[in-house]
Amino acid sequence: MAKKQQRKQQRSSHETQTAAETKNGLNLKEMLNADALGKLKQLEKEMKAESERQAQEAAERKRREQEEREKNKSFAELLDEYDKKGKGKYS
Repeated sequence: MAKKQQRKQQRSSHETQTAAETKNGLNLKEMLNADALGKLKQLEKEMKAESERQAQEAAERKRREQEEREKNKSFAELLDEYDKKGKGKYS
């Protein structure tokens, strides 16, 4: 019974040392990869935010242009548009 406990302790301490060595050996590599991955993810977020901002600006610009066109229509254009919709008195 004592031998089994001693073996378990030796295995667990050996596994702990091996895991620590492996972790330390790959730690720098993992940190570099994690750092690069983090930078790429941050860049992706920034690009996505920028494209969303540009899309919102384009939609806002289009909406303002449409309002400006509607506001600047002449009476004849408004009357023609009303007749085209089929609601005109003379259609």
